[in-house]
Amino acid sequence: MTVPPYNPGPADWRHLDQDSAAELWVELREWTEWLRRRYDLGNEIKSCWFKHAPMVEELTAAMFAHREVYQAVKTPYHGGMAAWHYQVLWPLVGRLPKMGFSECRRGGVCGFEPDAPEIADDFAEFIANEVAERPDFVRNAESATNGASALTMDQVLDMTDSGRATAEDPSDDFTAVDIDGVRWEFDDETETYRPVQ
Repeated sequence: MTVPPYNPGPADWRHLDQDSAAELWVELREWTEWLRRRYDLGNEIKSCWFKHAPMVEELTAAMFAHREVYQAVKTPYHGGMAAWHYQVLWPLVGRLPKMGFSECRRGGVCGFEPDAPEIADDFAEFIANEVAERPDFVRNAESATNGASALTMDQVLDMTDSGRATAEDPSDDFTAVDIDGVRWEFDDETETYRPVQ
């Protein structure tokens, strides 16, 4: 299995360039200050919220969730707005005591000092051992063809031409083929190739 490439979105702080980060900071500040006023959260979300990385991530997620629910609503009579309150906002408020505000005071005096957790010294060794205990490669009908349970003659011919499939008897047009270690036989009724279990 190959891990698909990651395409970061507009809210993934870790991957934002300078322009995108600056734009998101402006949006997040405006939204957060609205949130603090609207829900009277000034004591819970201190004015130094932007210095608290966990708080920035939480507020970013809450802002995008809020946007998704409230933006271009076709009808105000839907459950999304209420769900945002009981699934996003109030659970966030409940987590605020863990966001490191205990040392912060009004007036922007921030006492937040994030931990710098270290990774265990034996991480590489552990991973090497864990990976070594796994089978070399699991070959089955699903992995061979991305989950297909039947292949057309054209698909098998394309795989044969590319070298992915090997015909057992090249002189027989309907011979069984090996695709990534799985034997596929031609089914006369469906006129497709099917894996032999």
